[in-house]
Amino acid sequence: MNKVFIFGYGYVAHFLSEKIVANGNTVLATSRDPNKFKDQFEGLTIIHPDKVNSKLNDYKDEITHLIVSVPPNELGDIFLKQYQDILLSMSNLKWIGYLSATNVYGDHNGEYVNESSSLKGNTFKGINRIKAESQWIEHSNENDLPLHIFRIAGIYGPERNIYERIKSNKFNHIIKHDQYFSRIYIDDLVNVLLASMKKPNPINIYNVADDMPSSMSDVVDFICQRTSCSIPKKISFEDLDADQKKQSFYSENKRINNRLLKEDLGIILKYPSYREGYEELIENDN
Repeated sequence: MNKVFIFGYGYVAHFLSEKIVANGNTVLATSRDPNKFKDQFEGLTIIHPDKVNSKLNDYKDEITHLIVSVPPNELGDIFLKQYQDILLSMSNLKWIGYLSATNVYGDHNGEYVNESSSLKGNTFKGINRIKAESQWIEHSNENDLPLHIFRIAGIYGPERNIYERIKSNKFNHIIKHDQYFSRIYIDDLVNVLLASMKKPNPINIYNVADDMPSSMSDVVDFICQRTSCSIPKKISFEDLDADQKKQSFYSENKRINNRLLKEDLGIILKYPSYREGYEELIENDN
């Protein structure tokens, strides 16, 4: 039986934990949100971050897999800064998964990027991610740690998707010509992480995205054509103020190449484009 420690029990960790436990393993995860503790089920234990130090010491010889999903700050990765000494004492650690994001690539003028492409991220989040990745790679190389970095595109799925935002009138329909986005359905993301856990290949980086980068309008139009939703009022990117433009993900235009996760991990996407994903979300809403 594997014991998985997840630093940051959020949307991804919730779906991932269910699969990990269903496969006969146990999960220990952290959260500051009291409501998340209600999500606990047999095989999953959620703790407050204040208890991380003691729990890691208690289970340092039992933890086999570590997932870090808490976003970094301006100093870099929070887990590595606080617990790197304990990390080095984990005698049975087989796999580390650091959940990064494709905003590390920044703007590539709509061209495809792969795991070797230049990191041009210039938003606060992108710069922090680049710093955190660098810290993890340096620390793992120096100490022979089984690191895997996942640069994840926009995650969507149940309760977290554009369809829900359109229905609740919380979607800003910003239009920018020849702007591309990549995304990944939560189920496919979970399958990628599980596949990597079963087939460690440190030190490696994977882009996690579906097969069809597209404009936001393509997705909105698809949703509205298949539902009773009206197309939200369009907002020109050029009408945003300078700060909004700089920090908006519309300031970065790129398409994500996902070939490596297929070649290395044998992934066959269940939702290769937004069409399959939103068809299911719409169907489940009826």
